[in-house]
Amino acid sequence: MSNAKQLPHNNEEWKGYTLEEIRYARAYTAARMELNRERLTARARDMQKNGLKPGVSKGMLGKMLGAFSYIDIALLSWRVGRKLFRVTRAIKGK
Repeated sequence: MSNAKQLPHNNEEWKGYTLEEIRYARAYTAARMELNRERLTARARDMQKNGLKPGVSKGMLGKMLGAFSYIDIALLSWRVGRKLFRVTRAIKGK
């Protein structure tokens, strides 16, 4: 038993879509496109309003980094990098 959708134009007795069916399909498609356009516009407006930080995901790390400004991230990276460099140099020196 197949779950494939049977298209009406595969039947021999099918005479085509009625004008009402075509109008309904066009109106349904136009309404769906308008809803998608509104949704996309709202998301773009939210991104402009809230600001967009490229490269920051919505995961735990993204939430943590989202709370910091770019200067805070740079200073934190500098401090961590400096400590890692000292530890690496101390390990290689021994």
